[in-house]
Order: sequence, then structure tokens, then C-alpha cells
Amino acid sequence: MALPLTADVVVIGGGVTGTSIAFHLARMKAGQVVLLERSHLAAGSTGTSSGLVRMHYDNPLEAEIALKSFEVFRHFDEFVGGDCGFVQTGFLRTVKPHNLERLKANVAMLQALGVNTWLVSGEEIHEMAPYLYTEDIPFAAYEPDSGYADAHLTTMGFANAARRHGARVYQGTEVTGFDLDGDRLRGVRTNEGRIATGTVVNAAGPWGGLVAAMAGVQLETTIMHHQVAVVEAPPEVPWPHLTVIDRLHQTYLRPETGRLTLVGASHDNYALTPDQLDRYSESLTYETMYRVLEHLCARMPAMEAGAVRKGHAGIYLNSADKHPLLGPAPGLEGFYCAVGCSGHGFKEAPVVGQAMAEMIVNGRAEVVDLTPLRLTRFEEGEPYRGAHAYV
Repeated sequence: MALPLTADVVVIGGGVTGTSIAFHLARMKAGQVVLLERSHLAAGSTGTSSGLVRMHYDNPLEAEIALKSFEVFRHFDEFVGGDCGFVQTGFLRTVKPHNLERLKANVAMLQALGVNTWLVSGEEIHEMAPYLYTEDIPFAAYEPDSGYADAHLTTMGFANAARRHGARVYQGTEVTGFDLDGDRLRGVRTNEGRIATGTVVNAAGPWGGLVAAMAGVQLETTIMHHQVAVVEAPPEVPWPHLTVIDRLHQTYLRPETGRLTLVGASHDNYALTPDQLDRYSESLTYETMYRVLEHLCARMPAMEAGAVRKGHAGIYLNSADKHPLLGPAPGLEGFYCAVGCSGHGFKEAPVVGQAMAEMIVNGRAEVVDLTPLRLTRFEEGEPYRGAHAYV
């Protein structure tokens, strides 16, 4: 399918955020919507996402985004069409001792927003999930409705829905530059030709900083490398077990089809330079594997009898305050960014896509107020922080 010569909106990036934006733009009749993906759909951060769907945040804005996105995941066929693979497991969030009072405050904030969550003691956790070691947990936050979804299914669901509404999706099409007329966007150049357009959405994930730089827009971001182990759970572990973000061990874990457990090694994250974007290691290192297994077994002792099936590594883009960069770029009319989601992009994508589409079509986001996440907040001295941010 040849590239069109013109488009009303071009979305760059075929991950869950880009496809959600394309779907909502097409649904809202934004004209001819074109999505460009240089590789294949879900090839970047989305493809290695662990897919957690939960609402616990230490700030109200992302909690609201996650809560409204949760409703989409839970009723995906109704809102989007198809199956996103959502599995309800229940979710537990621990914090380090110095953050316990912040945890209490954040659970109260979340309850006020309408999130079904409450504090549970170590004893209550043990009754609920006796396979977890809880002696080091005075209390934690619990969400009975949360769980995980399939990142590939979710992305394909958004892409297929975008197509049904008239959007055109091009894979294997790499953006190579932009045509500018002063401070106005005029077109997108690709390896397959040029598209004349006045509106572009940069949803290129870890490549978002490079795409922005092509247009003369500088973003303060850091590319992060993250590893995940996949462990075969022994029969002693009930199935499916809880999904847990375990900040006491700097890991998270969730069940996976086939009696597998995904364990994220947050303790071994490290920064990459832009020139490493296309040549980073996609493998789980032995050093990280042993460390993550040690932490997994400390929280779930029965996993001592488990076996590592495989592992992988992916990348994501951090912003300077570790919250998304959402909105128009200063100094370049028609250029929008939806990047820097700092590892939270998957669970927020349904509502981020809707909010970005509303901003483009109606001039403002209506589903949530994205103003605190504007690109200019750093130069204005207003990085986004929750009142009870974890430290």
C-alpha cells in the first residue's frame, strides 16, 4: 500500500500509545489519519512490556489516567473491539519503611478518586496469599480488581480498530525528517516518500527524543534498559498468584499463561545513550538472573523449586521527573509529543490516546487535564510531583 501524498494527522510509532492515539483520532473523525511504524507493531517498548494493569500511583493525575484506562482494559471489546487479554489477579504494592506514611496518604487519595483499594496488614496478606513471605511487610496497598493484559493483543486491538474507522497503518516505514516552514510543520519525510501534513504526533517511545530532535525540538529524557526473567512456577504455588510490585526487593512479579511468572529486575535498570538504541542487549544477563531469583524466592519461598524458562530485556524512555511528556511542542505549531512515559505507558495508553486526540481535534483534553504534563513544565520550573511522592 503506497503512502498517501497528504494526511490530516500523522502518528509516529506503532506501539500501544501510538495505536491508541490513531484509534481515537480516527474515531473522532480527525480526517485522514496515518500511522507510521519503522519496524512492526509493538516492536519497541510495548513488545517487551510486562503489561501490568493497576491504579496505584503517588499522584492523582496518573492515578486518574490509570483508573479510566482500567475500565477500557476490563471492557476492551465494548470500548475498542477484540480481546486485550486482561486477567484479574489482584495487586499488591509494598513500599520501603520510610515511605509507609506516604503509602497511607496515597491509598486515601486513590480511594477518593474511586479506586477500589485499601491497606492490608502482613497478617491479612498471609491469609490471602500464604505463599508470600510477609514478615517484613507492616502493611501494603491492595487492589482486588487489578492484574495484567497482553501488550501485543492490546496494540493489535487498537490498530485494527483504527483501521475500521478509516486510519491507515504503515509498517516498515521509517521517518527520516520533517519539512518546516518557519515555526510551522509542513510535512513528514520517510524512507517510502513524503507526506504533506500540518499535524504530527510523536509517539515513538524510546526513539521519541530522536524523532523530536529531527524537528528541532529538544526533550530532556533518558533511555532506560530493563530486564525480565520468566520462571516456571512449581506446583506448590497457587495459580494465578497475585501481581506484586515489591519495592522492598526492587522487583515486580505477575503470573503468565502456562504456570509461568514474569519477574522484573528494577534493581538492575541502567541508562543507555541514544547511539545504543538499535544495538542494546535484548537478553537477560546471568548476573541479573541470579539476583532477581534471589529476590523472587525471598518474597515467594516456594519458587526455590522453580526453574528459569527464559528472559529478555527491553527499553523505555524516562522524562526528567519520570512522568509522561504529553502535548504540543513549544515553538513548532502542529507537532505533538506523547513520550517519556517512564515505564508506565502501557497501563495509561487507553486514556492517553483519547486525551491526545481530544487535544488535537478539540483544542484541549477533556477526559483528563493534561496541563501538568505539558512539555514546557521544566523550563517553567514546574516538574510534576505528587503530594506524597515515594522517595
